[in-house]
Amino acid sequence: MREFVFTVEYEKGADEVMDLFIEHGDLYARSMEINATSEAVWGIDKVVGPTTVLDELDDRLERVVSDPNTTGMCGAPVTEYEYTILSSNPESRKIHSLRREGDGPRSIPLVAANHVGEGLIMRSERRGDQFRWRLLIDEPVAAIHEKVRENLREGLSLTVERLGTPPCLLEDGRVQQTLTPEQKSALEAAIERGYYEEPRQQSVTEIAADVGVSRSTFQYRLNRAEAWLAQQFAADSLDVDLDVDLDPEDIEFIQ
Repeated sequence: MREFVFTVEYEKGADEVMDLFIEHGDLYARSMEINATSEAVWGIDKVVGPTTVLDELDDRLERVVSDPNTTGMCGAPVTEYEYTILSSNPESRKIHSLRREGDGPRSIPLVAANHVGEGLIMRSERRGDQFRWRLLIDEPVAAIHEKVRENLREGLSLTVERLGTPPCLLEDGRVQQTLTPEQKSALEAAIERGYYEEPRQQSVTEIAADVGVSRSTFQYRLNRAEAWLAQQFAADSLDVDLDVDLDPEDIEFIQ
């Protein structure tokens, strides 16, 4: 068994929902569960980002789901599209979705399910212009790659890379491996402006105005950076096992 990653890159304007990820580097989505047949894919995604961006995501999802002309990444018409927000807070959403595609070239998870059959294991993540699919399969990926690449809609491109053995896929992905550039900049700005000094030199509102972003966006970036630092400290200094049911992204921060 090997893990493979298929990465689809989206040009701006090619997909309304992906445009939001392209426009906002803080927006990130990863799958918690995915199942697929040759015609339908369903699962649960965890999406994290600033409050205002998540609100816009809600609006865009509603438009896409309601649009009868919605198509999959390879052009097959979406004949059924349902989604339910299972949980929501100012910084995250957990979303269950079901999408069924009709006749025509179908999207990666549906093509993979057609070739692999029962037992297909997948994960996905979205950030920036990339929609990445990780597949655990025990056969060549050439047929899947060729089928998808030949039929991608205009504005999309595909790359495939072999990542390695099953542990790469089965690692728990809840712990953020590194800070995003935006989160690092927010932390640096807070330190430079005395946010952590006693008494505090500047508030979140003041620092956000200095760096030219909204208060909610700056607070989100700083919260994520602080959560990452806490995880690293716990893992490196306290021998705390981070492989637990608590998702650090679900922590409610005191404003």
